[in-house]
Formats: sequence, structure tokens, C-alpha cells
Amino acid sequence: MKLTARYNRLIIPSITLVFLISIVCSYFLIRQVLQRELDGAILRSKKRIETYIQNNKAIPGITSFDDQIIRFEEHNAPLEDSGFHSATQYIAEQQKYHISRSLVFAVTLKKERWKVTISQPLEGTSHLTILIAKVAIVTILVMLLLLILINTRVSNRIWEPFYQSLAQIRTFTVNNNATPAFPDSNIEEFKLMNAHFRQAAENATRDYRNMKEFSENASHEIQTPLAIMRSNLDLIMQEDLTEKQSESFKFVYSAVSRLSKLQESLLLLTRIDNNQFTKSEDIRLDHAIVNKVLQFQELWHNKQLKSSVDLSPAVIHSNKELLDILLNNLLGNATRHNLPGGVLHAELKEDRLTVSNTGTNQPIDPDRIFRRFYKNSSQTGNNGLGLSIIKQICDTSSLKLSYEYDNGWHRFIILL
Repeated sequence: MKLTARYNRLIIPSITLVFLISIVCSYFLIRQVLQRELDGAILRSKKRIETYIQNNKAIPGITSFDDQIIRFEEHNAPLEDSGFHSATQYIAEQQKYHISRSLVFAVTLKKERWKVTISQPLEGTSHLTILIAKVAIVTILVMLLLLILINTRVSNRIWEPFYQSLAQIRTFTVNNNATPAFPDSNIEEFKLMNAHFRQAAENATRDYRNMKEFSENASHEIQTPLAIMRSNLDLIMQEDLTEKQSESFKFVYSAVSRLSKLQESLLLLTRIDNNQFTKSEDIRLDHAIVNKVLQFQELWHNKQLKSSVDLSPAVIHSNKELLDILLNNLLGNATRHNLPGGVLHAELKEDRLTVSNTGTNQPIDPDRIFRRFYKNSSQTGNNGLGLSIIKQICDTSSLKLSYEYDNGWHRFIILL
């Protein structure tokens, strides 16, 4: 989940709650304000009645002001002002009852006491309250939607440099000498993040370059001593040696041979990393596989392996030497790690090449299988670079390599 989405999921319920509370508070506040205005109008009517009686010494003949209904009743008993209260009032024009706001007070005229009741319906106030509340609801809702839209737009714009930096890191590779071009930002946190990213990329590139130079130099430096050792071992083994000496020299010769293969593999990986195989051409992959299968036939016969191929015409654009190394390592890996009397199968379709072989009854770790020098505990006699070379060639040739295991069958699939 993106940070902006997480932020919206947290903030929108809070804003919605505030929105609902605001609606309720607005309704009661508007209602209270309008009720006070209504009470003020009734008090003004009371003041006019008292002034009229004081000046004219008579009861006013008008019994209504606007929606107000005024009743005068003789009431000789003492009467105290009861203040404002709500009561049900029948409106003849509408022929129904309404809740009204009433005020009862006493006036004195020629020593006679009168009870005066002023009533005014709350219907108009209620309608106005609901209308104002609706306007407030619409206004607040529009403001809420605008706030969410503006917040989303602003958040996306603020976080855009962050996602651009992540994209640069995602596409960064240590074998590329160019340092990622991180976007400029006036936000201090993003500046600090980009500085750390840039420093980490430079350190990784420098370490990789040093390691590559060391591997290349080491491979070249040990090439001559290894050739000398093998030549001298060949000469010594042609001499008359005791059985014990002969066995010892065989172990030494085997170790030197393994070291020589390791040196060749490291040198090959270095050449691939340095993009020394630049010449590419269209190659009939099915023809190349047929030629490579013919080369392995004798070895498979000696190991009593059953082989089968199912090839469809397919063309691949690649370096011819790299393709030969790729097929040699694929078939060699399927041969070396097969069971005695096992089966090997190669299938070529227009869009993929699949090489399958029987083997151990457990899958190889998919997260480590293509790492350099990785070997299963059951694997001996190999340097752990064969699959790394296959992976490196596929990456260089824009091919996708994957591994699958199914009930004792190990499959390597190359998408063309």
C-alpha cells in the first residue's frame, strides 16, 4: 500500500467524523440562533403592546402581527410572567397544529388586570433551519471533497521525487559506470535520501569494479603457472613411478585441472561482464542444438543416459560463441547432475528452450541456484560457476532464464 493511500485511509474517516459532528452542531446552533431571533420578535411585540396601552389607555384592537397571534383575557388574579415556553397551536389557514413559541405576561388597564398571550409558530423557523442546514451540509461536503482532491494532488506532487529516486535505484546495476541521476528536490529529507543513495551507488560500483579487476588480473596471472604445472605433471607422470607416487600425482593433476577450469570460467565471466562478445547475428537455434547433441552422444552413451529432443524451427539473435557456451553448459549441467541410467530431454519451441533431466529428489534453492560458487551439498567436482555463466549469458543476450522442479525432474527454461 502506498503512503498516500495509507494516509488517505487514516485521514478520510477522521474528516468524515468531523464532518458529521459539524453538521449536528451546525443544525442545533442555527436552530438556537433562529429561536433567539424569534424570542426577540415576540419581546418587541410585548414592548409595543405595553407602550400602546400606556399611551392610549385601551387594549389594542390588533390581535396579530405577521404570524403572531395575540390574545387578551381579563385576569384579576395575580399573574407573574411565565417566560417563554413551547406549546401546540392550531393554524386555521393550514388547518393543522404547529409547535409555537409563546410568551404570557400581565398588563394593567384602569385598575383591571389583563393576561396577554403572544404566540408565534416555529414552522418558519424550522424550515429556515433545515434550509440553512442543507446549505451547510452541501458546503461542508464540497469542501471535504475539494480537500481530499487537493490533498491527493499535493501529496502526489510532493512524493514524486521520492518515487523517481526509487525508479533510479531499481534500474541501477553495479556493472554500469554511470551514477544514477536522482531528481532535484527542495525538500531536505529527499535531498538527504538522494545523497545516501548516490553514495551507496558509488560505493557499490567502486567495490564491483575493484572485484572485477581483481578477478580478471588473478585469472590472467594464474594462467601461466597453471600451464607450467600441467606440463611438468604430464612429463613426470610419463616417468616410471611407484603406485603410491602415481596416485599422489593423479590427485595433484586432478586438483590442477579443477583450478584450470575455475580460472577459465572466471576469465569467461570477466569477458562477458566487459561486453567483449559484441558481434551478434541471426542463428538457427534448432540447428545449433542438433550439432551440440551430436557432440554429447558419446558421453551420454558412456554414462548410459537416455536422451531425446523435440525441436521446432527457431531463430535467435545472439553471439555465436556465447550461444555455443550456453548450450554446452546447459547440456553439460544436465549430464553431470543426472542419475545413473537417467533421462535427458531437450524441447525447443518458437518462444522457449527447455532442457530437462532426472536428478536428485529435491529441488535446488531457487534463490541461490544462479549465484557464483553455489553448490548443493551433494555436488562435488564442480566449481559452482556453470549455472552462473548460463545466467550471465542470458542476461547479456536479453533472454529470461528460470528453473523448475517437478517430481524428480529438473528443468531449465529459457524464454527467447
